[in-house]
Amino acid sequence: MNTTLSLRYIDSSDLEFLDLIENDSTLWRHSNTTEPYSKKVLTEYIKNAKEDITTAGQVRFVLIDSKMNRLGLVDLFDYEKNHSRAAVGIVILDKWRRNGYAKKGLQLVEKIAFENIHLHQLYAGISFDNKPSLKLFKSVGYLETGVKKDWNFYKNEFHDEIMVQKTLHV
Repeated sequence: MNTTLSLRYIDSSDLEFLDLIENDSTLWRHSNTTEPYSKKVLTEYIKNAKEDITTAGQVRFVLIDSKMNRLGLVDLFDYEKNHSRAAVGIVILDKWRRNGYAKKGLQLVEKIAFENIHLHQLYAGISFDNKPSLKLFKSVGYLETGVKKDWNFYKNEFHDEIMVQKTLHV
């Protein structure tokens, strides 16, 4: 990968991009989404996305390359100040997958989380059958710390979710 990647806050120019990702029903089982979002709801979300993570409990970034192509989204959510932790999620558009962009996106958000927000820990819940995601998180130092049995229901049955965590050791 010879391209420079960066994260930027989501803004009003991202409405169509956000609509494309949020309303892709093939991704819903990974985010516990159950129905599509209207453009009105997404517009309101973008308007309020400028709140600080300490206020909103979450922050969303757009992963872009040096040509300003939108590659995907990286989220910090379920922020818990008292425990100095947050969940992390990432999605890369199909056409940009398998290029190392997700790995770089995670590394960029970790830098923000650990250096700017001063978190102690990031974690993610990954569907047991999402092998590429599990491999991705492990490749940047996340440890598999547990399994939530029968945690998510999709395809008419319950599925396990694997918990991964990365702790900043100082």
